[in-house]
Amino acid sequence: MSPRSHRSGPKPPSLVVNLVVLAALLGFLALTVGTAYINMGPANVVANVGIAVAKAILVLTFYMRLKSDSPLFRIVAVSGFAWLAVLIALSLADLLTRPA
Repeated sequence: MSPRSHRSGPKPPSLVVNLVVLAALLGFLALTVGTAYINMGPANVVANVGIAVAKAILVLTFYMRLKSDSPLFRIVAVSGFAWLAVLIALSLADLLTRPA
């Protein structure tokens, strides 16, 4: 019996990978704070949503281990985010069609 036989799932990422991802997330955080001080008009929203998507992909890929996990977990994660997108779209449709 191997010492890791009680564990299931993929091997966790190394410390170096975790530190690189943490540095990238902190860089994206600094970029988000920086865009708050720059007036780019409607492009601020687009830039910040893009940064948020990049941060979410990093967290999903490395911290939630979806890159090396079973395909079932990937399907569950994608379907969860698809459902979240549907809920946000329906909420925006309701909000934007209300009279002022």
